[in-house]
Amino acid sequence: MPRLRTVLRLARLAARSGPRPLLLARRAIRDHGALQRTWELASLIDMVGRLRPRTVLEIGTHQGGTLFCWAAVAAPDARLVSVDLPNEREALGTTQADRARFASFLRPGQSLESLAADSQLDATRERVVRALEGRQVDFLWIDADHALAGVTRDWELYRTLVRPGGLIGFHDIHPNPGFPENQVDQLWARIRGGFRHTELIDQDHPGGVGMGIGVLVQPG
Repeated sequence: MPRLRTVLRLARLAARSGPRPLLLARRAIRDHGALQRTWELASLIDMVGRLRPRTVLEIGTHQGGTLFCWAAVAAPDARLVSVDLPNEREALGTTQADRARFASFLRPGQSLESLAADSQLDATRERVVRALEGRQVDFLWIDADHALAGVTRDWELYRTLVRPGGLIGFHDIHPNPGFPENQVDQLWARIRGGFRHTELIDQDHPGGVGMGIGVLVQPG
């Protein structure tokens, strides 16, 4: 039954918004290492696409799966800024090939600033502000440090850069007792009541835990 529910959700999304959000989500997961569930990511892509953002800030880029999605649905002249820490195996800024691949996601007229930096530092926020070139953020995606202190720090540093009516998305808002290091759900439970918000949680197997996407609307 959970699998059937997911299929029906995907069918409803496609009927409402066409096949593009689903196709982008599947490609992001299959080809670009996105670590999301298909319906959750496709639904978020639909929301972001309706916003048509001119400025996107992504905290936590990993292999670039979600960055691929945002570039695909952003405005033709969008400015994208991504922040991630390099590591030996796979992360933003590890090699020139990574940067070239991320740049290949862009359409003509779009631009990307890739910052290989610790998002939790004040100095990194200053670099982000410079990279935004005076723009307010239309869509902020937070998917980096999942410890409570870390995700709270990212939230506090970057939320004020989002314009009124803009969107703030979090990954992994659904509790997972088997992965206590993931504490995004604790922050989400604390802040969601103060905002218009949407929860995208698809459990496609009995007793499913973890994952989930939360989206807040910046007041104003």
